[in-house]
Amino acid sequence: MKEFVPLRILSVNPSSVGASSYILLLEADNSQALRFPIVIGSQEAQSISVYLEHIQTSRPLTHDLCVNLLSYSNVSLQKVLITDFKDGIFYANLEISREGEIFQVDARPSDSIALAIRLAIPIFISEKLLNDICIPEEEFMDELEDEFDVLDKSPVVRSKAELEGLLNKALQEENYEEAAKLRDEIEKL
Repeated sequence: MKEFVPLRILSVNPSSVGASSYILLLEADNSQALRFPIVIGSQEAQSISVYLEHIQTSRPLTHDLCVNLLSYSNVSLQKVLITDFKDGIFYANLEISREGEIFQVDARPSDSIALAIRLAIPIFISEKLLNDICIPEEEFMDELEDEFDVLDKSPVVRSKAELEGLLNKALQEENYEEAAKLRDEIEKL
C-alpha cells in the first residue's frame, strides 16, 4: 500500500503560460513543507478561489452543485488522492463511501480539490510522487520570482516576421489562445 501525505493549498495565481491557466500551489502538510504547482483551468481556479475567499455567488457554481447532489445521495466523499504525474498531467482519485463499501473514482485534481475544500475532506498525495515532483525551497523561490518577473515585464516589441513565425508555430501546436494573441499583435502593427 502506498503511503500518502496530506496537502494544503498555498495559493491560486494566474500563470504566465496562458490567459486561461492558473497555478494552484500545494504544500505537504507535514514537517517537510514540500511544495509543487499544478496548472489548472480558469473555471476551476475561480471555483477554488471563490470558496477560499468566502465570496457568495448568486447561483451555485458547478462544484457547489456537485456538493449539493452528494448531500441528497447515499454516497459520501472521504478524501482526494493525487496519485500520478505522467506527460505533464496530474491524476487523482476521489475515495467514496457507499453503504460501507469504499471505492475510487478517477477525477481531475483541480475538480477534486474544489470539492474537497467545500466538504472539508483531506487532500493527499502519494509520498513517492511528492518526492519525485517537489520543488526544493531555494528553487521554488527562484521559480516564483521568475513567474512574477514575466508577469511584471512590459511587452516586448517584436518584428512582424517574428510574430508570423510564432503564429505559425502556435497554430501547428494547436495553441489557439496564443495564436489569437499573436494575430492581434500582428494586426496592431
